[in-house]
Amino acid sequence: MPQPPFQTAALPLRAALPSLLLLAGLFYANFVSRVIMAPLLALVEHEFGINHASAGGLFLFVAGGMSLSMTCSGFVAGRLGHRRTVLLSTALLGTFLIGAGLSRSFFELRALLLATGLAGGLYFPSAVATITTLLEPRHWGRGLAVHEMAPNLAFVTVPLLATALAEVLPWRGVFLVFGSLALGLGGLFLAFGRGGDARGAAPRAQALREVVLHPAFPVLVALFSLAVAASFGPYSMLPLYLTTERGVTPETANALLTVSRVAGPLMALATGFVVDRIGARRTAALSLASSGLMTLLLGPLSGPWLAAAVVLQPTLSVCFFAAGLTAMSQTYGQGVRNVAVSLVVPLGILLGSGATPTALGWFGDQGSFATGFVVLGVCILGGVPLLRLLRFAPQEA
Repeated sequence: MPQPPFQTAALPLRAALPSLLLLAGLFYANFVSRVIMAPLLALVEHEFGINHASAGGLFLFVAGGMSLSMTCSGFVAGRLGHRRTVLLSTALLGTFLIGAGLSRSFFELRALLLATGLAGGLYFPSAVATITTLLEPRHWGRGLAVHEMAPNLAFVTVPLLATALAEVLPWRGVFLVFGSLALGLGGLFLAFGRGGDARGAAPRAQALREVVLHPAFPVLVALFSLAVAASFGPYSMLPLYLTTERGVTPETANALLTVSRVAGPLMALATGFVVDRIGARRTAALSLASSGLMTLLLGPLSGPWLAAAVVLQPTLSVCFFAAGLTAMSQTYGQGVRNVAVSLVVPLGILLGSGATPTALGWFGDQGSFATGFVVLGVCILGGVPLLRLLRFAPQEA
């Protein structure tokens, strides 16, 4: 089918919705690579005869590749444009997921997961730039919120789908299914998707200086680090905390963790309407304040009150990202917006999802996960006053 012409004029939300949903589908396929290993680790361990540490290290290959390519994605977007970068990322990601399913050794699996991460990292900065050029600025919050439904939906559905598929297919077949899904969604966006005709700014010296020397840069890095810490930190350590310090059975702990993610997609979507109604700054402040409080309360609470905090904490933390991305888009101009995303988000992932579980684990080694959650909650609450340091363009504030 011939490719439609690139969209050049910003659209209202209703007209842009089909393309937004296609982009959300691509983001879902992209996020698959980050979570697909979790329900399949036992099967991978059994086939290759590896220990838990080696199996857990597979996540590092995906995350490391993704962070590296996200930082350098501006070079590709500057040459190909955002639309072609999104399509290239999705095509490569689907191909490497299929390749991982066909890997014949543990070395090949690790290499292909690294390649999958490198492919996936190209997507996000160009996707955000595509959305902000596709939509009128007054609808950015809702557009980014539609996009942010994808990872929250993946948190809930990918483990369930992978487990169900593993009942009738070998673990390799699960990779083949999700890789084919990525390729199919990429084909749909090629045929029907709009937007992304602009070229990105490669991270050359001038663009890097404009982003890094902007007063908002360290503030945004800190805010995204705290938001990622609020989302991934408790998720990574809650099962261990609940079973070792609160006497919860592993089955109950895992059930609570699953339930806590169910409302994520709806909350991410609702956040877009809140952003467009009260602004990115206020929405981000509400998310950080409420999720910080719930994180803090994970420490002293017990029984049903602790269960309520476990469920509410991630539901509130996901509200930040649509607001934070909107704030970043309002802070930086279109020419360097993708460079800002490609620097801020990887640093946020590195600090938030890398350092936070390690720090919580250290508190656990000292015999008090509870203290770690209290400290983390206080840090997240400390992000609220940082929002006052952001300065938006008057017409977009």
